[in-house]
Amino acid sequence: MRAFFVQRWFLGALLSGVTLALLFPQLFQPWTGHLPPDWIIGCALFLMALTMPTRSLAGELRRPWAALYSLAISYGLVPILARCIAHLPVSPDLRVGLCLTASVPSTLASCVLWTRLAGGNEATALLVVLGGTSSSWLITPLLLTWLTGTQVELPVLEMMANLAVTLAAPVALGQALRLAPAAARFADAGRRPLGYVAQLFVLLIILKATTALGLRLESGAGLPVGFVAASAAFALGLHLMALFAGLWSSRLMGFDEPRCRAVAFAGSQKTLPIALLLLDRYFVEQFPLAILPLLFYHVGQLVLDTLIAERLKRTDGAADIVDAL
Repeated sequence: MRAFFVQRWFLGALLSGVTLALLFPQLFQPWTGHLPPDWIIGCALFLMALTMPTRSLAGELRRPWAALYSLAISYGLVPILARCIAHLPVSPDLRVGLCLTASVPSTLASCVLWTRLAGGNEATALLVVLGGTSSSWLITPLLLTWLTGTQVELPVLEMMANLAVTLAAPVALGQALRLAPAAARFADAGRRPLGYVAQLFVLLIILKATTALGLRLESGAGLPVGFVAASAAFALGLHLMALFAGLWSSRLMGFDEPRCRAVAFAGSQKTLPIALLLLDRYFVEQFPLAILPLLFYHVGQLVLDTLIAERLKRTDGAADIVDAL
């Protein structure tokens, strides 16, 4: 039981922190209101990149087709599915939240960890992470412009420049430092504590956004039950459709099973910090409730993918993956 809680401490802290920030936002506002999102997210991405080993990438670069297919799912299928949902009669906040989620790259840490948990090819997942993150400064603004349409006017060039500085630069710096043997040894030896610090940075950004939502609710703006239910259903459904589509289609394409599992997790998981950064900078005033689909997608992928990955590892692909749910 202790090991269970140690392995899932971030999920517990996330759920507890979000609940407290919603119920008692006045306790969080004095310090979350002054947090600089750019710097905090930049530090989190730097630490994640610093502790991400790349020595296994050489072989994967010679056979990058599974990683490229996973990127096509992340930047192709998921946005298309989100656009289909956006055409349904749903709340504008829900629509924008899903579009934000669909436009950002895969997670830097969890998709590699969950691929490992499922017995998948970690190098494939890592190549997806690096490829998606390094190209996000260009692709994410273009996807957001396409997905949100006339709902909000976006300064595309400004967004590209900001993402390049906030996202690509910390990741490039972290990976560049690993070229120094001493820095690589330090990062490898301290991977777990440095990872905890990076996750705490992410938690701070989540608390900042949730506190703003809590203050809105405290001022009398209610949170419709139907909106909460729809946010959970569409966010979780979007993630699961992408995961299963990646797993089954990559099997049909003839990829080996470890790469199929990497495609499934890396193609369907999305990073929360970058989505929150974009929400805070460009959307929060007009669509303050868009944070809910973001949170449901992130928490849902952590919970559901844990069950699916553990089931895959136990059965080694012999059982129907649907049974994992």
